[in-house]
Amino acid sequence: MFIEKKNYFYIEEFEKYGITAVYTKKIAGNMSDYCPLGNQEEGIQKKNRKKLLKELDLEDKQEVMAFQTHSNNVKIIDENTRKYYYEKQDDIDGFLTKRKDIAIFTFYADCLPIFVYDKENQVIGVWHSGWPGTFKEMMKSGLLEMKKNYGTKVENVIMGLGIGMQQKFYEVGMEFYENFANKFGKESELVQKSFEWNENTGKYHFDNTKFNEIMALSLGIKPENLIISYEDTYGKIDKMGNISDKFHSHRREGKSAGRATAMISFK
Repeated sequence: MFIEKKNYFYIEEFEKYGITAVYTKKIAGNMSDYCPLGNQEEGIQKKNRKKLLKELDLEDKQEVMAFQTHSNNVKIIDENTRKYYYEKQDDIDGFLTKRKDIAIFTFYADCLPIFVYDKENQVIGVWHSGWPGTFKEMMKSGLLEMKKNYGTKVENVIMGLGIGMQQKFYEVGMEFYENFANKFGKESELVQKSFEWNENTGKYHFDNTKFNEIMALSLGIKPENLIISYEDTYGKIDKMGNISDKFHSHRREGKSAGRATAMISFK
């Protein structure tokens, strides 16, 4: 279960294994160096990450992160790794590690984080999967990297999906729908259950969380090992028609959107 605190949500099931896995709220500030906001204090993103680590009692951890490119590439951080920031040209959107001194940071403003923990081999990771990453099957790529590098058996993986944008406001064009239908099959469960036609707008709405839930189960993740958040980064509309802004949302805020972090680390 995703449990809410003042500045973030944490995944309760990961805590039981001595792992901190969190998704930050807007109140925690902008976390991504490569998505600076106008009129913000210089270097505030780094200060926000340090503040988060201090709050989580993880101050001694080495930060690992990347300039995310919506790829399906996952980087292994091992005992020989000395590079901890990956530039745009490195084309990295997720990480895996067994190292206890590492805090993996990934960044979001509507896209979906995929948190993982291999109980048998003591491997943690988090992967960025917006719709481009989902289309490129980031989850499959990440699990294959776990198997190849650590001998991971998928039935031993605990996986957390969220927090991301939900279907209600995730309006997409016909070409978007057709690309998914052509790749995964128009009649497939993946497409049938993750797209909904809106008669009022004449548009499809996409459910990135549902798509990845179905994908996870099809790849062998056990239902009891799958933790899902249905919090919506776009927000909720109250009775007065106002939209809450608990999270950073590119769809809602455009270029003025900051970035949350989905962070994972051994305690």
